[in-house]
Amino acid sequence: MPHYFIDLHDGAHHIQDKEGFEAANPDVARERVVGIMSAVAQGFQADADHQHCVAAVRDESGTVLFRARLSLNFDAAE
Repeated sequence: MPHYFIDLHDGAHHIQDKEGFEAANPDVARERVVGIMSAVAQGFQADADHQHCVAAVRDESGTVLFRARLSLNFDAAE
């Protein structure tokens, strides 16, 4: 079964997945990314004007298969 890794980067910190997980196909990895990004969003701070996180999904060879981006921006009303 293929092995996938999900690395996270928020602009200041980079977390490299060293363990990974087995999944039947990239669609399963995509579902896992949605769950991770949901948890990341819950940790966003209300007092920050801009926050973001990028998740990169790699295969066993280290090739990035896709990236998911999550952003929260507060803009003043004009």
